[in-house]
Amino acid sequence: MAQAAVEEQAASRSFRGSMTAEERLRATIAFQPTDRVPFAPFVYGYAAAFAGVTQARFINDFDLAQRCMDKLKEAYPSWDVIRSAFADLGYGPTLRNRWFQKVALPGDELPEDMPYQIVEEVLATQDELRAIKTKGLQKYMIAVTKRIRPDKGLIHFLLWEMRRNKLLKRDIAAAHKRGQAFHYGGTYAPPYELLSMTRGMNEFNKDMYRLKDELVEVIWSMQKDSIKMAVDSCNRCGVKRAFVVGCRCGTTFLNKKNFETYTWPTLKDGALKLIDQGITPIFHLDTDWGRALEYFLQLPKGKCIIETDGQTDLFHAREILKDHMCLSGDVPPSLLAVGSASEVDEYCKKLITVVGKGGGFILSNGCTMPMNSKHENVKAMFEAVDKYGRYD
Repeated sequence: MAQAAVEEQAASRSFRGSMTAEERLRATIAFQPTDRVPFAPFVYGYAAAFAGVTQARFINDFDLAQRCMDKLKEAYPSWDVIRSAFADLGYGPTLRNRWFQKVALPGDELPEDMPYQIVEEVLATQDELRAIKTKGLQKYMIAVTKRIRPDKGLIHFLLWEMRRNKLLKRDIAAAHKRGQAFHYGGTYAPPYELLSMTRGMNEFNKDMYRLKDELVEVIWSMQKDSIKMAVDSCNRCGVKRAFVVGCRCGTTFLNKKNFETYTWPTLKDGALKLIDQGITPIFHLDTDWGRALEYFLQLPKGKCIIETDGQTDLFHAREILKDHMCLSGDVPPSLLAVGSASEVDEYCKKLITVVGKGGGFILSNGCTMPMNSKHENVKAMFEAVDKYGRYD
């Protein structure tokens, strides 16, 4: 029997009975029958506040952070998908030792109870960027890491990568113990994103006009290694979904010509190669991608997720993409922080009944949930799943 038919039968059986979080998520991605809308908020800063723990303690104590998330799950059982990986995007030592940008952390550079901040800084020269064509991506990243942590050598970062892999498995095990699916098993950073972050946005924007065709050559020379990192991570941890970074490479910052030159070819190629490996690309699209939505119709139907941060019009995205691609989002951070519970409830209802009509929708917040979100607003968002999101 064809694999698609097997998966459809499994989804149908689960739909008639009780679906696990993983079954519900997979069925939703493929527009198959499911019992309700999955719920995948990005909660780290808020989870600490909910538990009465400072941001500094939360990000530096792996076990404490997991207990904070346990507490949030106990309060809101409908939370069924862990979005992001604490081991990658929440744990302070990882951010300090593995990230490809400098990070200011609470309790160190920042006050004890503030969220961490990415520091925009030039971490590589243009000559180092150009040398990727002949010396490869690894040499470039060694130069970057030396500038991030000049007090540490290459062995330190290699050992930390091994530790990160172990932490990710603990992260996944904790989610499964709570009965939750785990969203991202790896990260694919398209070359444009990686270069913009390490060269700094201002300098890299100049690179586009200074280097032109040579920059295209550099970008394609990085592509294989960028994809391999995502595939290897997903295969090691067993979660076959990958976070695809879309923070700087969209049409908010690029005109159509530059988007089609520097972004879309590698973004499409990376997604197709991930899909070929049985991995679901999850496009994390910060800023407004409204002018680029039609490009995603070039990708296979029912094989990807687009998650937005509140700036892309998710209702317009559904009109464009219809049942071609699963959408996730997009309760705005501002609404959670300064809106009212009734406004949150009404917006979630609209998302679920309009964007989620017919399936293929995951309720989430836009990017991250602010640590200063009103508790009554968060409660309204969590409870909206049960009020409006059940298909049975």
